[in-house]
Amino acid sequence: MLSTSSSNSLSVSINSKTDRESTTQQINKFLQFYLGSSDSVTSSASGRDFALLEAEIVTEIITVSVSEILSVPQMPYCVLGIYSWRSEMLWIVDLENLLGYPPSFEPTNDTVLVMVVQIEGQSLGLVIPQIDNIIEQDLEQFKAPSSEIFSEDVLPFLNGYLTDKSNNIVMLINAAEVFQFFAINPNFSTYK
Repeated sequence: MLSTSSSNSLSVSINSKTDRESTTQQINKFLQFYLGSSDSVTSSASGRDFALLEAEIVTEIITVSVSEILSVPQMPYCVLGIYSWRSEMLWIVDLENLLGYPPSFEPTNDTVLVMVVQIEGQSLGLVIPQIDNIIEQDLEQFKAPSSEIFSEDVLPFLNGYLTDKSNNIVMLINAAEVFQFFAINPNFSTYK
């Protein structure tokens, strides 16, 4: 809008936001991966559940030889042990087992797929069976998790969920809660 003021100066008023831009969208990138097997409650047609983790906290994805993981006695059920990663000690955790799924790790496996996740300078290796894709998603689309849909094992580790185009439930994992679980475990924190 153009207007002139009493001082004969010309001013231009530009509405910099269109109606489309005024709605706030929080589009984030997520790493999508599979969990579980066909006998789980929320499983998809592929026989696996879908889960997401914020891509910005995933440092790298590595294949680790099981023989290189040093088991540590008296650890929680889901901790496979420690692994030397970039000259640091990296805890390796079976994410499926932590979330109440049957353990994906079998002693006969030669290697495991590990997502290295970092939060506030702390690193943790999460064993997952398979990575699917990197997707972009609006945070506003996620719904609050409820006990009617998810088990008590999974619920504490969820930020939310959504339903994809194929009607599959996609869980958003709260990595901070995974780290917190181990921070309050006295056996785990003594080895940091």
